[in-house]
Amino acid sequence: MTNDPCWHPDLLRRFLPTPYVFSECRGPNRLLVESNDLDIALGVRQAGLVQLQDNRTGGLLCRLIRDMAGPVDRSYIAIVCDGAIRALYLGTGTILIHDLERSELFGFVARNVQVEELVSSLIPALLEA
Repeated sequence: MTNDPCWHPDLLRRFLPTPYVFSECRGPNRLLVESNDLDIALGVRQAGLVQLQDNRTGGLLCRLIRDMAGPVDRSYIAIVCDGAIRALYLGTGTILIHDLERSELFGFVARNVQVEELVSSLIPALLEA
């Protein structure tokens, strides 16, 4: 028996670094964007998502991971709401989850989803659902 740590694969990518971090304030609302993809981070920062959150003080934390290894299926789109949690599925490769109470948006974005589609239709559809 050794004292060496046993490293298991991180299949859920919980510990994936998000080196691209941007923060923006507009009045009382703040947007914090974290991503492993520079294009996603810049696109979300420039999309004006803070204005969609005007009814919530404190702003929105967005942590979006570009999943280059995941599936790219786009066969359906669904939004599921359960209390303060909303989830948007785009096929089997993209999932976005919005926690209204914590003002957090977390998601995995498939490699074939364009940033423009993400910020102009997917995220607004989830936030306005």
